[in-house]
Amino acid sequence: MAITGTDRGTGTNNASGTSFTLSPASNFNAGVGSWAVFVIAADNGATNGASNNINTVTDTLNNTWTKRQSPLFDNGAANAGVQGAFFTTPMNGGTLTTGTTITVTFGNNVAVAKAWALMEITPSAGATLEYVTGGVNTGSATANPTVTTTSITEGNIVIAGLFNEQGTTQVVTEDADTTNGTWSTQQTIDVGTTTSGMCVASQRKVVTATGTQTYNPTLLTSSDVILSWIELREVVAAVAGHGWWGTGYGW
Repeated sequence: MAITGTDRGTGTNNASGTSFTLSPASNFNAGVGSWAVFVIAADNGATNGASNNINTVTDTLNNTWTKRQSPLFDNGAANAGVQGAFFTTPMNGGTLTTGTTITVTFGNNVAVAKAWALMEITPSAGATLEYVTGGVNTGSATANPTVTTTSITEGNIVIAGLFNEQGTTQVVTEDADTTNGTWSTQQTIDVGTTTSGMCVASQRKVVTATGTQTYNPTLLTSSDVILSWIELREVVAAVAGHGWWGTGYGW
């Protein structure tokens, strides 16, 4: 068995404020070592738009959420570009369900448009998950964004995200390459229009041979966009008594 991924919903928020709440569209699996991965896009609302101010994710189960990547494309003014984030949690406080409230908090008031995608990543039986690394491309106004990862180890999973300031006038064509694995069908959603809108898309791939991966979805409309990715791996616990230094078998 290998690492697997399951879509757990998308959504938007179209109200100005320093925080908003959401819930998964379906229940996560309990007792299998899964992680939740949360991908969010929003206007760059910090002072002059110059810093990523998607600060924290929390939930009503007291899970620990860790911010892994903070993509930002700043056009020199607040809310003129786009920011995003990857957050993960091992669900150490409890398993996420449709009844769980997740809260996203910003450093200061942001423009109204936010879009998000949520997924579950599950390791093989008896294994746990671990964050490896991640990266961000250089944002720009384009219809053909692309990002290339560092070398992804065979068996690991790469999760990619697109963060785009365009909204409902945008169409995202997913990455369909099958190089050393197949990208999942994208989760994507948008809200608002043009520079008052926001669009997020995300895909994942379990890598079948070690090497770099390129994520390059295409856009109908050239607009402010930035891409990011993270890599997760599974860790199999050592079985006592079966190694050179295991109980009863080693020197």
